[in-house]
Amino acid sequence: MDDNKAPALWDAKCEAPKGLRPPNAPPTRLLEDTKTSEKPFKSSLSADAPEFIPASMKSSVTTQSSGVQDRLKKFKVVENSGGNDSEFVGSPDDIRLKHLIDTLTKDPGQFSDLLDIFMDTLSPRTSNSSRYTAARLCCFIEQCCPEFRAELHLTCQKQLKVHTNKSGLLLFVAELYTQLHHENIYGGYLIDAYKHLLAVGGNDNVKSICQALKLTGYSLELYDKKALDEVFEKLNEVKPTVTGTALSLINSVVNLRSSQWGHNSPTNSSSNSEPENTYWSDTSHTVFYSSDGSKFTSEENDFLAANMNSTEEYLTDLSDPDELCDPEPEMDEEIQAAFKDFVKLSKR
Repeated sequence: MDDNKAPALWDAKCEAPKGLRPPNAPPTRLLEDTKTSEKPFKSSLSADAPEFIPASMKSSVTTQSSGVQDRLKKFKVVENSGGNDSEFVGSPDDIRLKHLIDTLTKDPGQFSDLLDIFMDTLSPRTSNSSRYTAARLCCFIEQCCPEFRAELHLTCQKQLKVHTNKSGLLLFVAELYTQLHHENIYGGYLIDAYKHLLAVGGNDNVKSICQALKLTGYSLELYDKKALDEVFEKLNEVKPTVTGTALSLINSVVNLRSSQWGHNSPTNSSSNSEPENTYWSDTSHTVFYSSDGSKFTSEENDFLAANMNSTEEYLTDLSDPDELCDPEPEMDEEIQAAFKDFVKLSKR
């Protein structure tokens, strides 16, 4: 029985177990670890740090923000941090136009190469109102830049020979003719363009010619009546080949010329002559046309008549120019007499 007895789990007579041995490290290393553990821990985190956004969240936020602000970017002004200049962030055509101007300013030698690109950028903006505005803009620029005037002349001459009026170029030159008053230059361009387009034919070309003649016919009659007669002869020759609106416009412009372009006073056929001062004297039967060739309404004619006659009270007696220099009514009699003496002495 004693042989089958299980051994005791713990025997008090056994020796107590020994403690764990120290690590195998030099004493200097143990001292360094002790000093390090005594220093307080300083975190690199800051309460002013920006909010952390994962990369997966940044892409979605950017896309959403740009989608909301797209309609505002066209008119947003971004100020440069280095100065007072501002950069207009607009449509691709605006950016393209700004780049062309900057390039030409830095390297004027590229003008001929970039001129076609410049015209392609402006070509979509060739409506009736834009042609009128562009002609006024050219009139203002050429007063400040003689080089622009010469280049504009050459460009118009070149484009009139190359293009077939697909972008309303003829009407734009007609606007230039009425606003820039260079009869010897743009008058000749228009006459040549009329003859060239009539030789080509087509309803669209005839429409453009008739609209331009309504705008420039009276001035061209004074500039070169003989050349204008040749244009109308060719216009009558192509009359059987056109239909619809083009035919109606031919009849309209022929009747307009037969009525002296809406003026009662006879036109002077001499070249380079100025219109007479009696142009505004009688407007009861005068026909006025706007820049797009349409007739003025009766309300517009009444408004013009009322305003054109508003200065008659100041010019009732032209035989005595002293009446135009009357002194102010608040002057006393002595000052008025001295002022009249001064006016008389200034005539000598």
